[in-house]
Amino acid sequence: MTPSKVIALKANAEKSTKQKIVDAAIDCFTRHGPQRTSMSDIAEAAGVSRKTLYRTFDDRSSLIEHMLVQRMQVQSAKVRRRLAKNDTFEELVVEASVVAVAAARGDTLFNTIVQNNTSHQVEQFLFKTNAEIFAGMCDLWAPTIELGRSQGKVRQGMSNEWIVEIIINFHSLLLLRDDYTPAKQRKFLREVLLPAIG
Repeated sequence: MTPSKVIALKANAEKSTKQKIVDAAIDCFTRHGPQRTSMSDIAEAAGVSRKTLYRTFDDRSSLIEHMLVQRMQVQSAKVRRRLAKNDTFEELVVEASVVAVAAARGDTLFNTIVQNNTSHQVEQFLFKTNAEIFAGMCDLWAPTIELGRSQGKVRQGMSNEWIVEIIINFHSLLLLRDDYTPAKQRKFLREVLLPAIG
């Protein structure tokens, strides 16, 4: 077997172990809640030793952060599907934002993990998003922002990163407003978010 095949097999085994641990953590958190789940519980459910668990994730915080990134990726997939539709820039931003808020609200495990392990509500977590999540959001929104630029709908001099920061903040505000129906969300986004970036 060539050295490159050995390296590839080892990488796949490590990835498989990592996902097995994450899946076990999700199962434990779902059944018992994050606060009543220990790292030992997760190791046992994953069928790995505590040594393997801590070799894969330095500590509970790194496991939690990895899980949150994965949950955000699942939510982003829903937004990506909406952004892929052939529509005007304004409709893409508004409708994808409504989808993003619904996805964040509907992900019970994500909300539970954020509330119990970061001492924040989900909207506060999003306001203070980590670098990996922010980079993913920038990638997600880049084609739509470029469409807006080509249509003259994005204010000159605004970077993609700044526009994404604005979008994240508006999504977080909408998460705070649980009294806003989707129709009210759309009105708010059209009247406040779009002028903020256009």
